[in-house]
Amino acid sequence: MSSLGLCMSIPAVGETLMGHRAKTEPESESILGKLQPNSKLGLACLAKLKPIFSKHAQRAKDVTARASTVTTTAIATEQKAPTRLPTHNVKLATLSTASNEWSVVVDDIAKFMYPSLNLEGHETDEARLHVSRLQWTAKKQTQNTSEADAVAGHVRLTDAEQTRWDFDRKLQVAECMLRSPLVTVEPDGPHEPSPLERRHAIARRPTAYLVQDPDECESSGSTTVHYDIQRTGKTRRKLRALAKQTTEAGKTALYSDKHVLLSKWAKLQDSRNHKVPILLDGRVVLPKPTKKKLPPGTFVDSVTPRTLFFDECANEQILPEPLLARISSDRALDLRHFGLGDTKAIALAKSLASLPSIYALNLADNRLTQAAVSVILQLLHGRKELRELNLSENEIGKEGCVHMADFLFAASSLTDLDLSKTRLLDAIDALAIEIAIHPSLLVVNLSGNEIGEAGGILLGETLAATSCTIQDLDLSWNQICLEGATRIGRALESNTSIHNLNLSMNRFGDPGGHAIASALLHNKTLQTLDLSRNNLTGRAAVTLSYAVQHNTTLTRLGLLNNDLGATGTKALLHAVASGIACDIGLSFRDSNDSDVFDAMLPSAQSPYSLDLKQSPYHYVIACELVTAAARARCELYEAWFSPDGGKTKVDLEFDATKKALVSKGGGSVFAITPKQGLLHVAARFVPPTIGVSAYVTTDGLANVVKVIKDRISTREMCAMLEIATFDMFLSLTHVELIVTQLQSALDVVEILARSLHTVVDGRGILSFLLAHLSFQNMNRLLASHGVLVLQFNPDNPTGRYTLDLANRVHRKLALWFAMLNRAEASRSMRVCPRLRGNTSQRGTFSNFRNEKFNGHAIEITDRFYDKLPTKGTLEFDYVSTTRPEDTQETVVVVDESAVNGMLQRIHAELSSDYVPSHKRLDMKRQVLLLQHALAGTFVKTAHVRMIMQYFPPTVDGLRLKVVLAAHRYIFDMENFDVVYEKLLPADRKHMFTALGYLNTLNPLNVDMEFDLGMTEWDNRVLVRTLVEMISNDPLDLIKLDDASIKLGLSIYSMFTSSSIPTTGRMGLRFISRPNKSHAELVALRQSTFHAFLFASRLRSAHPKVDDVVAASVL
Repeated sequence: MSSLGLCMSIPAVGETLMGHRAKTEPESESILGKLQPNSKLGLACLAKLKPIFSKHAQRAKDVTARASTVTTTAIATEQKAPTRLPTHNVKLATLSTASNEWSVVVDDIAKFMYPSLNLEGHETDEARLHVSRLQWTAKKQTQNTSEADAVAGHVRLTDAEQTRWDFDRKLQVAECMLRSPLVTVEPDGPHEPSPLERRHAIARRPTAYLVQDPDECESSGSTTVHYDIQRTGKTRRKLRALAKQTTEAGKTALYSDKHVLLSKWAKLQDSRNHKVPILLDGRVVLPKPTKKKLPPGTFVDSVTPRTLFFDECANEQILPEPLLARISSDRALDLRHFGLGDTKAIALAKSLASLPSIYALNLADNRLTQAAVSVILQLLHGRKELRELNLSENEIGKEGCVHMADFLFAASSLTDLDLSKTRLLDAIDALAIEIAIHPSLLVVNLSGNEIGEAGGILLGETLAATSCTIQDLDLSWNQICLEGATRIGRALESNTSIHNLNLSMNRFGDPGGHAIASALLHNKTLQTLDLSRNNLTGRAAVTLSYAVQHNTTLTRLGLLNNDLGATGTKALLHAVASGIACDIGLSFRDSNDSDVFDAMLPSAQSPYSLDLKQSPYHYVIACELVTAAARARCELYEAWFSPDGGKTKVDLEFDATKKALVSKGGGSVFAITPKQGLLHVAARFVPPTIGVSAYVTTDGLANVVKVIKDRISTREMCAMLEIATFDMFLSLTHVELIVTQLQSALDVVEILARSLHTVVDGRGILSFLLAHLSFQNMNRLLASHGVLVLQFNPDNPTGRYTLDLANRVHRKLALWFAMLNRAEASRSMRVCPRLRGNTSQRGTFSNFRNEKFNGHAIEITDRFYDKLPTKGTLEFDYVSTTRPEDTQETVVVVDESAVNGMLQRIHAELSSDYVPSHKRLDMKRQVLLLQHALAGTFVKTAHVRMIMQYFPPTVDGLRLKVVLAAHRYIFDMENFDVVYEKLLPADRKHMFTALGYLNTLNPLNVDMEFDLGMTEWDNRVLVRTLVEMISNDPLDLIKLDDASIKLGLSIYSMFTSSSIPTTGRMGLRFISRPNKSHAELVALRQSTFHAFLFASRLRSAHPKVDDVVAASVL
């Protein structure tokens, strides 16, 4: 059996105290050799040799028992118990002897306090010697029942007290033994081993420990003793267990587990009762526990900050945690959400005060009150290396706010301060001053502190200070309200440091929003601004939309959960579509916003009295009115300006060339300036010119789609898409972009239902629809959104329309028809009477016919749009009067094969008399698609007759709808009679009512019955034209019906315009003279051609009419 030589320094007092076996037995002396029986390790080795010395074990036991009595007495008389901190020791390995069970233990306190070397690397080796301990303990195998055997003059220690005493002495010896460096013990004698023996020796080489008693480690009289320990597998396992818990990596892994920590702390609390006995009044007793007190002003322990923190926790009877182990490599301590409480936080603060450096401290949400926060701030006072401090979600209160101000005054290097949710209320006077003058503070979070209006005023003064260096300021979830937000807005006008400002959840309403929007017109540094949940309405949204369009630095504006309404949301989306660099966060709540200025309908609130001095909102309205007038969307009149509130007035007018208000008569441009004077102006609606919206950019439209996609609810996204497109007129490329980017979030049917009405180029709509919608989806579109969504085409608008003005898409269509009517009426006025006459129903060149609003007859003019109703049903027929002859454009008429291809594209089939119900919706869809297919494609009347064969005459008036869809692009209108002859009588009557006789009749073929309302101007023109025909040929006849005769009407009394009735109705039948040649008919009725829509076509079809008439006369 190989042995391990252990060198050990054994003091003389050890022989007395340990009470080991005597050297009287010759058997023991011959076997033990160099092993000294008066050492505890000797006893351990003796136990290992138990199989060999079993016959001597009982005798050694008796000797040891007798020596123990003497040792106890000597301890009581000669030794004073050393003062040491009560600890609990964790057993790592065991070794049994005849009389004791030896255990290797480790100091629990040391292991808990030093799980890593993050801080200890800066300390000295001497400090480490006091905290890293390996110890031996012994538990007796047998109990001494004799408790009355005491040394004369002394009280006998109990077994428990004796065990504790032996335990302490063994700890000191084992600590030095196991901490000493490893050495290799050379064998005795000059024997030269063979190679085989050398290999075996290396494999089983023993390990030697240089061991000294700590009480005598410096004594020159110490002796060296060798001990041998058998190196078996069991020994190796124990050594590995020791190494696993004594290395720094092992300590970190073990004590980072909080369950282990709690278990050890419970044992540690019990071990605090373990005290070294002391002699008091002749008796050996245990000392009472005392609380460690530090001198006043001393917060640094003589060992390390971790030891100090542990001592403070132990003294306060609270469970410590490995808090300092959370210090990161960048010297930041993050203890948020630990729930420390006041006592533990104060204990931690005392250790933090002794740390060499700490750059960031996060104590958020730790149940701290004013008392703890005040102590922490006092202990951290003057720490100039501290850069970040987070005390959020703790109750600081008024007193803590004062201490925070004092701390800021001394912490000149602090850059980040988070005091959110600390109940500061309005007692922030001192804090606001220190923030304003702090030289390096960049980030401040004061959210959730119930700061009221008074606190908002103080913060406004802080931001207005020229010394303010704050770049990021969070004031969300407070109660700053109106005046506080107004002061902050005024401060932002001059502030040059703030980059990010969060004012969400402060309920300051429109006045605060206007003040902040006004500041954006001047501020050049603000980059992000959050105004979410502030009771803002559409008025503030209009002001902000104007501000963000004129601010070049703002990159993010949050306006979520405000009651902006449709008009305010539309104004902001208009700004986004214009391509601004600012990303706007929006949510939509539909509310009554009829009193909000709408740039699309600037005449809605006319006239305006705008106080430019008091209201930024009024200043924005004034600027938007001038912009709308410059874009020909309104007319400005009755404009005047007063610098003194109305006492003196300067008359103004709008100059279209200068695109500005100018002084009337003088012509000098009037500059609208904020905060000055009173402006009065009235506005009239002017339909915009048809074309793609000039302000819309591709990037801006993509940003609009992004804003819409950011919403969660599908319903909200659809509503915002409606609002965004209400003010837009787009190309198919733009709509393609919307569909492409939104179809991942919305159904394509919903997208097209809200964006198809924006398309300006109607000739490409059919191809676009077929590319993005199946016929099934088109049917879904018709069923869910109605016919009008799929029917309208700006290049072929003729048809019957019923609009619900409460529907945004229908309101947009109403504006579309105002634009189309203005464009076509202007063209008609240019060509009349040179080419043809006025065929409008009321003689105003308007293409609207048979208008009704809520069932009552009205006339739709531009003045109707001045105050366009927000609800109600608007019905009308629209007739496009644009003819190819009017524009002298080159016309290409398609042939029959092209028409057949068109029908195949829309999947039209030849109809039969019976149509199943499931086919009727398909036929309705085909008629609507035909309206798009014919846009820009000229056909002949024969083609229209052929198309009508694909639709049954008795189903839902489909053939009438075909005629209306084709009317705009029929080239040979002089043959239109062959088209309406295919209609049923009822449908034919509806056709003449919808289109008008002057827009459909051929004066060469007027033999029919007429039912005319004489209140309509075009019907009176028709009667006058018919009377002119019979005057040219007296053999022609007009026969009145019985009802007209009963009214006393007579055709022969209507040869002058003034004699034609203007009320009631007239029924008549025109009968031409039979056997009249075509040439004669043309010659007699040529004078009436100008009254009809296609007069130019009639003249071109009969170029030699005058020559024919002259020849007949001769």
